[in-house]
Amino acid sequence: MDDRDMKNKDEENSASDLLEIAAQLAALAEDIRTLAAMPIEQNSTLIQPGDGPEATSE
Repeated sequence: MDDRDMKNKDEENSASDLLEIAAQLAALAEDIRTLAAMPIEQNSTLIQPGDGPEATSE
């Protein structure tokens, strides 16, 4: 294998890597679009005095 073959192989690998990254970014963008379309639900997580777990002494 000469230098030209090695360079072509490196360029093919780089192009393949870029295509892989582009595909992952496209999938991520689709996931973000799906999440953005969902309404935000507010769950009440406030703890009122006396509602917490009781302390036990052993």
